[in-house]
Amino acid sequence: MNKNNRSFHTVPLIMLAGTISSTVSAGGLSLSQLGTAQSVATAGVANVTNNSDSSAVIANPAGLSGVKSDSMMLGMQYLDIGSEFERTAVGEGTSGSAGQFMPHFSYAKRLNDDWVAGIGMHSPGGLGITYDNSVAGGVSNIVNENYISMVNVTASASYQVNDKLSLGASLIAQYADIRVELFQGTGQENTIEGNNWAPSFSLGAIYQLSAKTKLGLSYDYGGKHDLDLATRLPEPQTMDVNWPQSVEFGIAHQISSDFTFMVNATWQQWSRFNDKYSDTWGGGIALSYQLRDWTLQSGFSVDSSPLNSANRDVVLPLDQQWRFGLGAMKTLDSGSVLGIAYQYQSLGDAEIDGDVYNPIQPEGYYSDNRIHFVSVSLSF
Repeated sequence: MNKNNRSFHTVPLIMLAGTISSTVSAGGLSLSQLGTAQSVATAGVANVTNNSDSSAVIANPAGLSGVKSDSMMLGMQYLDIGSEFERTAVGEGTSGSAGQFMPHFSYAKRLNDDWVAGIGMHSPGGLGITYDNSVAGGVSNIVNENYISMVNVTASASYQVNDKLSLGASLIAQYADIRVELFQGTGQENTIEGNNWAPSFSLGAIYQLSAKTKLGLSYDYGGKHDLDLATRLPEPQTMDVNWPQSVEFGIAHQISSDFTFMVNATWQQWSRFNDKYSDTWGGGIALSYQLRDWTLQSGFSVDSSPLNSANRDVVLPLDQQWRFGLGAMKTLDSGSVLGIAYQYQSLGDAEIDGDVYNPIQPEGYYSDNRIHFVSVSLSF
């Protein structure tokens, strides 16, 4: 079998893995970063117990019960993505880089004493990576650019059951748009494109354990995208992507009038994607400090790897991930809150055992595999 035929046989794998790599590794594995300063600064730890503003539409719909009258949030986060793959055998490695802006909008309004409703739009993942020496490096010029845009449109409502418990639910319409550039500069140059909408939903609960302690719980169904692909290749013409369902639990405890401590735990069902993947577990801690009209926040979180080195490839270099964030929010004279935050996310060494029959699975590791996040948000 010649080299180019082997490349064509890997296209279904490239597309399948490329979709997940875009929404997951560069987008942040079902993005815990919601495009708000608090989410980025606390490394996502504050999301599930947030009941202070309209971003709860996305984070945990039960948290909308904390909105007093109405609330609006505008946010923008910038992702700077970089990777450096080093081959441990013969051949050159490759570098990948991208810059991506991801917006956030949410609005919530109290309807009566018991009900609050809200809408939101944000990007749960996205990437447009260009590789300087193809995705795998070496002589096989396979994937030159890997692009995806994901947008969630969410409608949520929360119900105050009693003084301690609130419940919430969301209906989600998720749009996926993918493009993969293949074999550029060769006689087999091609582009594969596809897009569609898919439905999903989420559920949530907030329980006020005491005056200083609250518990948060959320469930996200994930979803399924059935993409019709535009390509000159005989296959693939369609592609199914099973989005993993997830559960998150969190605690926020007010240590003093100034300090709040937060902790969370997460589970994501990556085994739902295919049999090479394992479910992932994660968790994190965060602190918030109130300094007059400033709120200073910082957090750390980690997720286990859904892949081992035998199943990992250069299109999807997922490994154990960790995040560290910090940020500040200032309450303005108008009552609006302006926030800015930074987060570093490590995607791990992502070691690959290597397979001589698969050009996207060369033996090697990543000397650099990371994302920088910068986020600005305004709530009013």
